[in-house]
Amino acid sequence: MIIQELNLEIRKLLSKHLDLTLREADIESRFILEHALKVKHAYLIKNFDLPIEANKIKKIMNFVSARISRKPLAYIFKEWKFYDMDLHVTPNVLIPRQDTELLVDLIIHQYDEQEKINILDLGTGSGAIGIALGNKFKNSTILLSDISLNAINIAKKNILRHKLKNISVIQSDWFTKIPKKQFEVIVSNPPYIDKSDPHLKDEGLLHEPREALISAQKGYADIIEIIKTSPNFLKPNGTLYIEHGYNQYKKIHQLFLDNNFTKITHNEDLNGIIRATSGKIKI
Repeated sequence: MIIQELNLEIRKLLSKHLDLTLREADIESRFILEHALKVKHAYLIKNFDLPIEANKIKKIMNFVSARISRKPLAYIFKEWKFYDMDLHVTPNVLIPRQDTELLVDLIIHQYDEQEKINILDLGTGSGAIGIALGNKFKNSTILLSDISLNAINIAKKNILRHKLKNISVIQSDWFTKIPKKQFEVIVSNPPYIDKSDPHLKDEGLLHEPREALISAQKGYADIIEIIKTSPNFLKPNGTLYIEHGYNQYKKIHQLFLDNNFTKITHNEDLNGIIRATSGKIKI
C-alpha cells in the first residue's frame, strides 16, 4: 500500500467512526502518518506514491484503532508539540494546547530574552509553559511546580529531553513550598472549569485529569488563591500572567485590582476570545 492509499483509508475510518468532517479526518490522518513514519508533512506530499512497509502499516493502524476508541492523539503518541517543542505527555497531565502558547508570547514580548529573570510556572503539568520559557530565556532561572508527583516526573523528563540547565522542579501545593519575593514573573494555567460545565463532556476533555481542569467556587477557587497569594512571591514590579475561561475575565480583573495589581491587561487567543490576564504588582 502506498502513502496516498493509506491516507485515504485512515481518513475514511476516522470520518466514519468519529463523526469528523473530511478536513478534520484528513488532518488527524496526517498527524498519525507523520508521527508513525517520523516525517514532515512535505515528505508525505512529495512521496505520496511511496510504498509503506507492512510492519509500519500495522503500527499506523494500531494508532488508528486507538483513535477510533476516542483516545486523544497526544495520549496515543505519548507526546505533543508546544511552542515547536515535542513534549512527553500521559493522561496524568493536560495536553498542551496552542491557546496556552499565548502566555509564552506575552512574556517574550514583555522581556528581553537576554535578561536574567526568575520565572515561576505554577501548576506546570507537563512543564510546557516553563520549558518553552526556559528555552527562550537561556540566562534566566525557571522554577516549575505542581502538586502532582506524576506531573513532576513528566516535567523532569521533558527538561532532560530538551537539555535545559536553567530549569528546576518542585512539588508544591500552589505556594506552600515556594520561596517568597523571588520572582519577576509568575505564570499559571490553573484549573478553572466549574464541575457542572457542559464542556467537560466534550470528547477532548474526557480523558484528561479532572484535578487539572475543575476548580471549586464555580471555577474560581484556584484562580483566587493564585491572585491573592502572588504578591507575596513577586519582586517589586513583578508580573502575574494567568490563563482563564472565556467568560471569567471581568471577575478576574476585579481580583487583580483588589490585590494590589496595576497595568492589568486582557489578552485574546487565536479565536479573538479573552483567555489570559496579566498585571504588575504595585511597588
